[in-house]
Amino acid sequence: MENRRKFAKVGFWVLGLLWLPAGIMATAAVRFSPEPGPSTEPAMWITMAVMSVQSLIFVAPCGLPLALACRRVWRLGYARAAWSVGVGLGAITVAASLVAGLLGPIGILAYALVLSAPVWIAAWWLARRR
Repeated sequence: MENRRKFAKVGFWVLGLLWLPAGIMATAAVRFSPEPGPSTEPAMWITMAVMSVQSLIFVAPCGLPLALACRRVWRLGYARAAWSVGVGLGAITVAASLVAGLLGPIGILAYALVLSAPVWIAAWWLARRR
């Protein structure tokens, strides 16, 4: 049982830190994918992925406000609502971070904080209702 708790705790932090950079990389791969054909080289994709990981290290902590808010709602007994809101607002945050990326990591953090505010308010309201 102790191993399961440890795995759940580590799994949460890994998911909480990596969901936003993974979403940004996925949308960038879709937006900037080259046309299929003989000119497409796999080495180019590997090089682009390695170079983008360095810039996404600063974005990783920006996903924590939403992850922590959803974990709070989860712990209050609303697991399905936490997953639904987390996935929905996560997708919106990834889309907004493409625009906020023009302002840099500070802009992405600001957007992430604003978009996670409704979940924090809901968690506060649910905790007071108990």
